[in-house]
Amino acid sequence: MKAIYLESFGGPEVLRYGERPTPRPRSGQVLIEVYAAGVNPRDWMLRQGTYVGRPLVGRPPIIPGSDVSGVVVDVGAQVTGFSVGQEVFAMQSQLGRMGGYAEYMAVDAACVAPKPKEISHVDAAALPVAGLTAWQSLFELSTVATGSRVLVVGGSGGVGHYAVQLAHHAGAHVTAVCSTGNVEFVRELGANEVIDYTKERFNDFVRGQDLVFDTLGRESLSSCGAVLDPDGCYITTVPNAKTLLSWALTSLRAKVFGGQRASVVTVRSRGQELSSLAELMTQGHIRSVVENVYPLAEAAEAHRASRTFHTRGKLVLRVRD
Repeated sequence: MKAIYLESFGGPEVLRYGERPTPRPRSGQVLIEVYAAGVNPRDWMLRQGTYVGRPLVGRPPIIPGSDVSGVVVDVGAQVTGFSVGQEVFAMQSQLGRMGGYAEYMAVDAACVAPKPKEISHVDAAALPVAGLTAWQSLFELSTVATGSRVLVVGGSGGVGHYAVQLAHHAGAHVTAVCSTGNVEFVRELGANEVIDYTKERFNDFVRGQDLVFDTLGRESLSSCGAVLDPDGCYITTVPNAKTLLSWALTSLRAKVFGGQRASVVTVRSRGQELSSLAELMTQGHIRSVVENVYPLAEAAEAHRASRTFHTRGKLVLRVRD
């Protein structure tokens, strides 16, 4: 099969386009013929050797990519609920070797969801990692509901644009932080208030938030302490020693004494949650915004664009028409 792979870590130039062995589905897995693959920061972090989950991915040669949409072409033993010819989308499991930037990917059936016919392969491939990150942050690590006050840092980005829509649909009052060019865009997504970070710092005047969801990892519980309600929560998408320690210490303290806490979202691949997100898409409550679609062979260009942190919504690789 054709695939993008890397044999050593480094810049975008280490990505190769060529032939790799077609995977075979193990027991409990399905084999997907990939039509589109989503691009996420974890992909270029893996490529440059800084991805925190690198030990789980294995040794080079590695095919990056966690998000795919396509058609089931084979199923392993013990698989029920999926059949050859069915359109599906999926996020590779934490213990998988990624593999999305390829014509075929084998993935655990529990990580797969049927793709509704109303959703294109491109829009479906954009959703899993970013959409699940937003979903699990808002509704599992936090309890966003009607009347909640939520601030999303990076409201126009991959995770952020889903978070704004999901929080709005849940009935929250949403404040989004973004650049000048994206102010109207995040308003259209459902943000009640928009703060242009090039003109003012939200930390200086926003108060009473139940949740600060930092999709860029540039803030902290300390920098957002005045922004949060006394029992508010700060969630970041960037796991490192500092944020994990803050998570452990503040979660324990909040459980015993109450007060503000920090958390780190480590997204989990769950087919049932993907189905819930797909249902919201078919009902028109959320949508994938895809800024650009690249041919699979141009994955290096997609990485360069993603690395700027200025992408509106998502980037996707087209693997098949």
